[in-house]
This record gives sequence, C-alpha cells and structure tokens, in this order.
Amino acid sequence: MELRKDGEIALWTALFEATWDGMVILRTDGSIYRANRSYADMLGYTPEEMGSLHVWDLDARFSSSELQNMLRDVDSAGAHFETQQRRKDGTIIDVELGNNGATYDGDKLIFCIVRDITARKATEEKLRQNEELLRGIASQVPGALYQYRIARDGEHSFPFFSEGIVELGGLPLEAISGPGEDPAMSRILAEDVERVEAQTQHSAATMANVHVEFRIRHGDGSIRWIECRSTPQKEADGGMLWTGILLDITQRRRAEERVKAMAITDGLTGITNRQELGRLLESEMRRAVRYASPLSLIMYDLDHFKSINDRFGHNAGDDVLKTVASLVNDSLRDSDMHGRWGGEEFMVLLPQTGLDAARKVAEKLRQGIASHRFERLGTITASFGVVELAGRESSRSLAQRVDDDLYRAKELGRNRVEAQPASLQH
Repeated sequence: MELRKDGEIALWTALFEATWDGMVILRTDGSIYRANRSYADMLGYTPEEMGSLHVWDLDARFSSSELQNMLRDVDSAGAHFETQQRRKDGTIIDVELGNNGATYDGDKLIFCIVRDITARKATEEKLRQNEELLRGIASQVPGALYQYRIARDGEHSFPFFSEGIVELGGLPLEAISGPGEDPAMSRILAEDVERVEAQTQHSAATMANVHVEFRIRHGDGSIRWIECRSTPQKEADGGMLWTGILLDITQRRRAEERVKAMAITDGLTGITNRQELGRLLESEMRRAVRYASPLSLIMYDLDHFKSINDRFGHNAGDDVLKTVASLVNDSLRDSDMHGRWGGEEFMVLLPQTGLDAARKVAEKLRQGIASHRFERLGTITASFGVVELAGRESSRSLAQRVDDDLYRAKELGRNRVEAQPASLQH
C-alpha cells in the first residue's frame, strides 16, 4: 500500500489519532516513526518520548534480531500475533498486534495496531487455573461428574463428562461424551430407562433434584448399578441443564441384596424362612380372595427325624433337611413357594391350585422323598397335610387346618398324604 494523496494522508492522520486502539508506525530499522496518544498512554510514555525508541526497547518477548527479521518480512498482507511489551515503569503487559507494510514517499513503513489484552489474558489464565482445579477435584471424586442438557427443541446431549466416566462406563471418553445422547443413554438397561426418564421429566416440570438408581451395561459386559444425583437449572434459551454426579453402587447393592436374602432365607436349607413364608401366605391369600382364584397349602414333616439326629448326629440331620428341600424344589413350579416352617416341618404354597391338584402335587413330593436313597441312612419318608383356602378364612385358620391334616397323616401310619375339605375338618 502506498499513501500519495493529501486526502488520504489527512484521513489516515485523523484515524490514527482518534482511534481508541494503540497505533504505531515503524521504520524497517525498528525505530518508531510515529505513535498515537492511545499507544503512548498504554505504555506510559508521551508521544514525543516514543519517537526516540525502537521496537526492541518495548517488546519483552522477542530479541532484537528476531524483531529485525520480522520487520523485513512484513508485507501488505500483514501479520497478526500476540506478544508482551514493557511499559516505561518496567511492568509487562500482554498485547495483540496486527501489522501491515506500506510505502510513503518511497520509504517502507510498518503500520501496527496494538491492543492491551492483559486483562483478557489474566481472565483466561484464571479460567485455565479454575479448569485445572475442577479437573483435579473431579479426578478425585469417586464416579463421574456430568452435565445433561435438553434443548428447547427437545434435543438431548451431554455437554460434559469428567474422566471418571471412563472407569464407570468402561468405554473411552470420546465414545461416551459428545453432542448426541447415545451411547451414554443406550448403556442403561431397557427395563430401567422408563424410570430414569420419568425422574428427568418430573425434575424438568418441578425443578426438583434428580435422585435415581439404575443399571447399566459396562464396557466389559457386566451389569453395574449406578446412583445418579443432579440439580436442574433453566437456561436463557429455554433449555434445561442438569449438573450432577454418577456413582457406581454395585457393591452396595450386592451387599443390600445379600442382607435382604439373609432376612428372608433359611440359613440351613437356602429356602424361604418362616417369617417370609408367613408374609407370602398373607399376600397370596389376599390375591386369591381378590381374584376369586384357588389357593392350596401343603405342610410336610419328616418321619422319625429325631431318631436320625440321635443315631447319626445333627450334621447328618442337617444334610437330610438340605437334601429334602432340594428334592422338593426340583418338583415345584416357578410360581410355587417353598419354605421351612420350623425344625423338620416345611410348607408349600400353591397359587391357582385347587385341593385335588394340590393332593397330587403332595403325593408326587412324598414319592420323590421316599424313593431317594440317603448316604448311610438309606430311605426316609415324610407325612403330608393338604388344604385349600376356604372363603375369607384367616391365615391362622388355614395353617391350623393343614397342621391338623399333617397330624392325621402321622396318626394313620406316616408316609402318606391327608387332604380333607374344610367342611370335613373340625
């Protein structure tokens, strides 16, 4: 570019002095041809003082030789870069500099626009430090921090996942995070998706925090339990953003399941214990009354069990109880419920089963036990009582009637099934 006309010179002069940006014109030898008031103020000099300086007196990043090379290479296409400059008081500021080469009266000059970006740089550095701090904190948090967004148009995305998601999900970070909701959401088991979505929609409608537990398929193929806690916020554009944490609670869930199983399971035989069986009996009786469906109850007792303990010891007796429980389990339907009532007494709940069908089941069970040969003991038999729920009788009445039938089977010689209708029992 070459400035020739007086009008052009006047225009450049006016722009040069009126602009808020710092402007400086350099000669190719690095000396300052002219600096505007904004640039002089930026560096703490007067414009007159600036005229006695060279660019390397001001630049705190590049050496004089580097600057000389840069000045020689400047052309009309210009250059744009960041550097640091030294103020008159010795303090250093960050600047953004753009330059272009031009000729005036046959001399090559370099026109530079200089902007003080010290505050911006300080903000960027603070943000960088904060980001590093957050990353450091996030790396120490068990689980994963995340943000989940539903845009105004309904588009779902995860703008942020901490690196903890890699261990949590068993997939590389780039395979989980991104603009789309998959594959993160697709890792949730299908039977849990509805519950997660319902919680999210409720949170969006009420601004309530989300707290939901669900299962995911880990990258290694295993099933993991995840606890999600997040807080919603409305965005200016009408979208919703949730910020929260995901925790792997698989071990806790397994422990809870073990505790629950222990609470409802007989420790010796592994089948339902009396307390849980009583609860199931009440529940099945209510169901049978509500839907007018039959329900039968079998109670059986091992014959002469005390003599087994006396003769062979309690360990042998325990083995018998476990074997009998297993034999009976193998002969029942998935819908039937088998539990230990106490000692050598057991009960079987048969939903959707009338008295005649229940009698046949009991007979099948009796034969299965009687035909099994126990090591050292030979054969063992059991006596059975069978009843069907009558109207709205209580569980206590039903249990008493089946106990009466079992007692009758014992009196009539053992190793038999007794099943009397309620009308014949006293």
